[in-house]
Amino acid sequence: MANATTGQSGSMSATASAHDGDRLKGLLEDARDTTREQLIAAWQIESERISEQIASSWRNHLERVFEERFEELSARLEEQLRSSIDSTAAAAKLKARQEISTHLNQAVRRLTVFDSESDWGRAVVDGSEGFCERAALFSISGPSLRLEVVRELPRDARIDNTPLQSAPAFAGAIESRDPVAALRTRGELSDPVAELVGEAPDKKFYLFPIRARERVAAILYADSENGAALDVSALELLTTVAGFTLEGLVTETPARTELVSIATAAGAAPSVSSWFSLTKKDQELHLRAQRFARVQAAEMRLYKSQQVKEGRLQRNIYGALREEIDSTRNAFRRDFLSASPTMVDYIHVELLRTLANDDAELLGPDYPGPMA
Repeated sequence: MANATTGQSGSMSATASAHDGDRLKGLLEDARDTTREQLIAAWQIESERISEQIASSWRNHLERVFEERFEELSARLEEQLRSSIDSTAAAAKLKARQEISTHLNQAVRRLTVFDSESDWGRAVVDGSEGFCERAALFSISGPSLRLEVVRELPRDARIDNTPLQSAPAFAGAIESRDPVAALRTRGELSDPVAELVGEAPDKKFYLFPIRARERVAAILYADSENGAALDVSALELLTTVAGFTLEGLVTETPARTELVSIATAAGAAPSVSSWFSLTKKDQELHLRAQRFARVQAAEMRLYKSQQVKEGRLQRNIYGALREEIDSTRNAFRRDFLSASPTMVDYIHVELLRTLANDDAELLGPDYPGPMA
């Protein structure tokens, strides 16, 4: 009987241990996801706020501002973690934050020190590692695409002077100057790009425009061939910083690289002419509206992370954040929509992309829809 009792106790102990292990694993995964959300949102907020500062004296600004903001962010997140969860989960979140922030920090530092266009392009593509499986950088030359650098794709591939009109997804990213997600079809990619990445109508790819002097100079292509997670927010942050550094290069040495000449070229492809048809005043208004929308969505993601998470699970983000979303929409309507008939509802764009992960149904049945 004693042996039987001992055996039962051992079995119960093993079951309890396995249960605790599963619980800890779940805590760790949840901690990592939450930390990633908060960290990327905070970086997005700060990057929008300092974008104009970095255009001048960019090298000094970039290193100093990111160091200062990163220290502030680290202290704030650590304090939040200590007060909100137990020590095990807190340690997991801190470790996850350190891993993500270290990778982003390394990418940012590398982007501040480069000697040529090829160094800059390689830094952008290498910086995407860990956030997507495959990446390629394309420069924009007038109405055409040119392949510059690849990762996890054939290195000997050459794509020169591919018309943007044959690659609607790229043209859309240039026109909107926002990330674009589309299915990997030849019709979206163009024949040469589809040959490079492989056509797969059941899989998505993402395009991240890189801006310099408020024009798209290059586009980062990203996908996950084997189904691994793709971190849209991290890649958007990476390309935002890449644009800052490229803009600084434009300011310092206008004749230094081909990408610089692309960024400052006066001409634009017919497929993206709508942006350039706006007056300078309207362009500036659109830029302010975009920054406002990005910051508002990122602040919801950072400071209301639990509500965002619950809203996604319940497929009703609007219901979880009704007060915040209504307040933001009202401010955007007052300050931007009423100011120009050409205005786009960038609040809707950011809510859909940043909070709902490009799934409109997650916004909920009561979401009022775009304002324009």
